[in-house]
Amino acid sequence: MKMSLSLRLLLAAALTTTLALAATAIVFNILFRLYFEHRARGELETYLTLLSGNVSVDEEGSVEVAPISDPRFEQPVSGYYWQVLVDDGEPILSPSFWAAPLMLDRPQTPGVISFDDVTTDSGETVAVASWVITLGESEIRREIFLAVAIDRADLDVSVSRFTTNSIIWLAVLGLFLLAASWIQVRLGLNPLQKVRSEVSRISRYPDQRLSSDYPTEVLPLVKEVNQLLDANAEALERARSRAGNLAHGLKTPLTIMHGVERKMRKSGHNGLADDLMTEITAIQHIVERELASSRDSQQVLRRADASAIVARLQRTFGRQPGAEHLHWITDLPETLHLPFDEFDLTELMGNLLDNAVKWSKSRIIVSGGQDGTTAILTIEDDGPGIPDSEHESVLKRGRRLDPDQPGSGLGLNIAQRMARAHGCDLSLDQSALGGLKVCLTWSSAHPTNSV
Repeated sequence: MKMSLSLRLLLAAALTTTLALAATAIVFNILFRLYFEHRARGELETYLTLLSGNVSVDEEGSVEVAPISDPRFEQPVSGYYWQVLVDDGEPILSPSFWAAPLMLDRPQTPGVISFDDVTTDSGETVAVASWVITLGESEIRREIFLAVAIDRADLDVSVSRFTTNSIIWLAVLGLFLLAASWIQVRLGLNPLQKVRSEVSRISRYPDQRLSSDYPTEVLPLVKEVNQLLDANAEALERARSRAGNLAHGLKTPLTIMHGVERKMRKSGHNGLADDLMTEITAIQHIVERELASSRDSQQVLRRADASAIVARLQRTFGRQPGAEHLHWITDLPETLHLPFDEFDLTELMGNLLDNAVKWSKSRIIVSGGQDGTTAILTIEDDGPGIPDSEHESVLKRGRRLDPDQPGSGLGLNIAQRMARAHGCDLSLDQSALGGLKVCLTWSSAHPTNSV
């Protein structure tokens, strides 16, 4: 399954944004927890120092503990506690204590603070700072184990709230970044949409090229496309030139051979004349096939004005010997454009009009128009016409209804092949004038007025 470039970029942006925000959330929470841990240890160290300053030994060796200025150590179950253990005696507890004394490991080195997390008998976790100090002199010298504890619940709640809030706001930031990525992708791919639009326009008007109004990253592609179009146009022109030279070079020999064929028939050598005519027809077919192949192999979608080409061909055929008496009626709107270039449409209409001039008695009507999205062009004459039963056969290669008339019988077949190659349909019908009616229909994407 092929995936669009915009979807790939959006998925990549979504993946990288999600990973970046997830990493940010993890790092932020680790740093926030470390900050609170450091802050809690600093607070414990301060209270432990205050407690140490409030502990004294009197002359009789008794240990006295003065209250700490923070009232939370006096308030029961406040979450702030201190504990003083003299030698191996019973510990002295702060008024805020609510349960059994804390079971702590005595630090090995006096004067060094030890930090621990301890779980109480009630299942709560407290952060503890403790150390051992020595007070008094000689006989009243005492080793005192001091500990200060604070409930970790406040610390954990603060970290949890920060985690929740940071996830919410990082998710909001992620949505904003994804929206910004979508806008960035759309803006970044706009030049490619412009290339697509201009290429579509060139398919209708092949003489045009891509403009140079593009970002520097896209300009190399634009230049390559323009060079390819120029090369294609040059190749098409060379192919047509060679095809035209071939047709022109063979025209005179084939005319002479036709003359020889007619003389042989008049002399009674009908068998030899038939053989010669067979070879002439084969040569003409090969020439026309190669001309059509060279034309169709380079075919691109073009639009040609039918009225201008028909008018030019009318003037050309009107000057032929024996055609001066013909009356032409042309009714073609200027908006009628066929899916041919000028060269191909001239060749197609030349074949059809040549056939009409050859058989017409006095009148030829060329008309056209459009009904919805279907366009039509018709050529009618007042000649003998073709029976309905013969319509299909005359479109076959080399089929002639009247062998005495000049020609190879390839005109309608070539016209039909050209029409199909350009997405058109060529059909035959009886004309209201009594002769043949050739209908050329095609689908148009631009509706005009109805016929």
